[in-house]
Amino acid sequence: MIDETQRVKDWELLAQFSQAYRTLSDAFMEQITMHRAQATVLCKLFMQDGLTQSEIAQQLAVQGATVTDMLQRMEENKLVTRRRDPEDNRLVRVYLTEEGRKRERAITEQFLKLESHIFEAFDEHERAQLRHLLTRMLHNMTSER
Repeated sequence: MIDETQRVKDWELLAQFSQAYRTLSDAFMEQITMHRAQATVLCKLFMQDGLTQSEIAQQLAVQGATVTDMLQRMEENKLVTRRRDPEDNRLVRVYLTEEGRKRERAITEQFLKLESHIFEAFDEHERAQLRHLLTRMLHNMTSER
């Protein structure tokens, strides 16, 4: 059984890691003048163009209004376009523009640099183990209690 002191240290470590990762991600994205959340949306659309605003909100675990505001700014910057679904007029689908596709490549290059920096001294076994543990933690965090 882990004692309370160690549990608090684990919590602090996770909090420090989360903050450091966000800060480092932001720094890498600033190099290409892109906000981390917008970069994530562009990458998701690159993998699955035509997501609805609700699907994007769900995948990012944010409120719909947050996505609406972000997509409005991205549309003003000509990174995405929003169109009504031709089969269900109630749905608004989001598509990458040509400019959005170009930016996605720069984003991927920055994420690969970030990933190389973070995993510099890890071998494949350690990465696989970390991936497994993080997946379990994420499941615990997102499953209903």
